[in-house]
Amino acid sequence: MHRLDGSAAGIDEAEPMTITCEAPAARVPLARQALVGLGAVTGYLLVRGAVEAADTRALDHARDVAGLERSAGLGGAVAALRDGVSARPAVASAFEWLYTYGHWVAAGAVLVWLARRHAGLYYVARDALLVSAAAALIVLLVYPVTPPDAGSDFAALPSLRAGSDLIIALAIGAAARGVWARLAGTGLAALLAASVVLTGHHYVVDALAGAGLAGAAWLYLTVRRRPAALRGYAGWDGLDLH
Repeated sequence: MHRLDGSAAGIDEAEPMTITCEAPAARVPLARQALVGLGAVTGYLLVRGAVEAADTRALDHARDVAGLERSAGLGGAVAALRDGVSARPAVASAFEWLYTYGHWVAAGAVLVWLARRHAGLYYVARDALLVSAAAALIVLLVYPVTPPDAGSDFAALPSLRAGSDLIIALAIGAAARGVWARLAGTGLAALLAASVVLTGHHYVVDALAGAGLAGAAWLYLTVRRRPAALRGYAGWDGLDLH
């Protein structure tokens, strides 16, 4: 015996089945991003190479920056810290390694992590690095500065490494869920930033200027209409151009 609605008697009607389809998580095209990074580094090095080695402005500007630090009461304290580090070869070597390689390793690791887990934040961090680097190149061309160790590098002001350290801390702080993870990220960034000054490659003013540029770039990019998680592919490198 069948009901008029066609269902068999004594058999409970099955609940209607619903099918949901979620949009796939946005994936950052890492190969394209590697090309973007390679192009940015190449362009930066080419512009730096365009600064004439015989440009005496760099030494004059370095004296001005050093005088600014002395007038702010920082010269003696920073010099004492550098002397304390250089007096301990193991510590000096560790800070020199952090300055030479640590920033690249930390920035690369954080960017890959963001690309895999937090695509929206990845583009904010990447763009902040690119924007602050472009601004730093303009400063380099207008106001080259020889570093405290009197090397041949004229790109002391501003410190791109200090800027990238701040971006690392901001990115980890925005993406990490645990308090300890955020504290660890902040501590790592602070240690890397300390290597910028304690190795003698930069003045304190350089580090502050680099952090200021990076912070301004991060703030500008985060207040734009940029979604927290990108949907789909927008642009040849995945850049969302809202």
